[in-house]
Amino acid sequence: MAGVVFDHSALLAFGAGHRLLSALVVQAHRGSNRRLFVPALCLAAASARRPALGEHVGALPMMDVAELRYPGALAVGQLVKQGVDWQLAHAVVLGRPDPEWPEGRPVLTESPKAYAGLGVVTIDIG
Repeated sequence: MAGVVFDHSALLAFGAGHRLLSALVVQAHRGSNRRLFVPALCLAAASARRPALGEHVGALPMMDVAELRYPGALAVGQLVKQGVDWQLAHAVVLGRPDPEWPEGRPVLTESPKAYAGLGVVTIDIG
């Protein structure tokens, strides 16, 4: 099973009707083996700029909003301390390899350079 992470820029693009992202969501809805992850902090950042987006994403069962639990909060805090923008930090934590996702999950973004050196694979949606 494959998984991808939507960062805040990908969520905003999706909300604006990005064709490829919309197609990805439709495929996941139809039962593809792809899981779509939405970091809660990325959703918060995108919702701040486009308020109805949060409700839209929340209504789509194939988009799994990933909570920021204790270990994630510590990891995000460490990244922010190192100078990583908080809007990216939760996507970085979800994108990095872990026991459940040993190869990590690619992060869909309009700003792949912002993730340079952070240990995640990005997919440029721009």
